[in-house]
Amino acid sequence: MFHSSYADARSAFRTMTAQRNGVLSSWQVMTPEADQEEGLTIDVAVFGAGPRALVISSGLHGVEGFAGSAIQLQMLQQELPEDIRIVMLHVLNPYGMANIRRVNENNVDLNRNFLGTSDAYSGSSDGYQKLNNLLNPTHPSGGVEFMMLRTIFQIALRGYNTLKTAVVGGQYDFPKGLFFGGSQLERSAELMLAHLPDLLDGADRIVHIDFHTGLGKSGTYALLIDTEAGSADHLRLRENFGDRVQPWSADHGVAYKIRGGLPEAVQRLLGKRVDVITCEFGTLPGLKVIQALRTENQTHHWGGPIESAKNGLLNAFRPTNPSWEEDILRGGAHVIDQALLQLRA
Repeated sequence: MFHSSYADARSAFRTMTAQRNGVLSSWQVMTPEADQEEGLTIDVAVFGAGPRALVISSGLHGVEGFAGSAIQLQMLQQELPEDIRIVMLHVLNPYGMANIRRVNENNVDLNRNFLGTSDAYSGSSDGYQKLNNLLNPTHPSGGVEFMMLRTIFQIALRGYNTLKTAVVGGQYDFPKGLFFGGSQLERSAELMLAHLPDLLDGADRIVHIDFHTGLGKSGTYALLIDTEAGSADHLRLRENFGDRVQPWSADHGVAYKIRGGLPEAVQRLLGKRVDVITCEFGTLPGLKVIQALRTENQTHHWGGPIESAKNGLLNAFRPTNPSWEEDILRGGAHVIDQALLQLRA
């Protein structure tokens, strides 16, 4: 189920959707280059039309799409439920997956791009501004930079949770920097928000699972929800999905509060009828993931050994380890089964 490229994963998704008699549509994000027959697309498969719906999305952070796509393809190899409408959004950031980047064609982190209509695409935390030179060097990568030692010093100075939220929560002031949320709603985000209500027309109960990688212990997963700890929704989802459920704003665990996230946007769009769950699978320790992101971003903008930087990013978000792949497929199937049980309750 794991593929080595965006093109292969898209082809498999389209073929398997047709074999299962699903309704397939493709939303073009980027037009084809001169040497390409087809541009980059978000591919959408719909099965059934019932009042209860399960939405499964992958690849919001492009390089993380390999795992989410594999989970979707695994589901398409099995018997699909007849009583639940299934909506699969395959690779929401096709540029990122095709080019081994976490961000899109405009260097935008799409999970920081879904701001509300009254929110300005501006601002960054004091912590991010102070760490900008460390996070986003403006020279070619390579050589000894002692990035890890400098980061450990900042953690000791400020505290890990404080630093984590300051850095990765989203920023709108440094267009070539990490975790840039953009200056306007990006095309991928615009397409999803425009089409999702029609895909879910008539559905009165919806669970949306958005698959990611890169947070937590390798092979394990957490289920992140956009609600307050101890709230009725938190307790309800914890009862249905178990103790892996944690709010984005939790003081402990892998979560952190973000601006412009997909879950909040889907909640605004669909209201109380939807539960949005971000399923995060672990890969490497957090500092190593940040280091891989920093090196790839630096190399992309300022030059350096690009193949090495891409391989490092792949290893941080899609380890080529059979046991890790098995953990992701097993965990993804379990979360989907739990969601189906909730919809049937």
